[in-house]
Amino acid sequence: MPILTRAELETRLGAETVLQLTDLENLGLANAERVNAALSDAEAEVMGYVRAATSAPIPDPAPDTLKRLVAIVAHYNLWRRQCTEDNPVYIAYRDAARELRDIATGKVALFPSPDGAAVPPGAAVWAPPRMLTDTSLARMLP
Repeated sequence: MPILTRAELETRLGAETVLQLTDLENLGLANAERVNAALSDAEAEVMGYVRAATSAPIPDPAPDTLKRLVAIVAHYNLWRRQCTEDNPVYIAYRDAARELRDIATGKVALFPSPDGAAVPPGAAVWAPPRMLTDTSLARMLP
């Protein structure tokens, strides 16, 4: 199951934007091959970072964070031929790449903890709960 479908991409970006970015021949139709290639390439890029952080299966449906990141990367992939460093699409892509690096290094939690509690930054969400905490070690102090 893909992380983000074409319909979801069109919802996030707007169908008109997808049409403008893929209809290079001016046929009045979005080019499905270009959309699918942009989504496939974006998903591969995002999952490369995610797999550096965890081998846990991706829930179905995928978390909104992953959907957002795939949409940003796909949008950039569709714009790439005309994107400059000051273009908002490139800036969003650059920020998404930074977030993906943080996910890969464990600075940002990708999935919520199983009990729904907030996961502190830097904590691996797939690790067991901490047993040695300041509170549990306090009684050992002089």
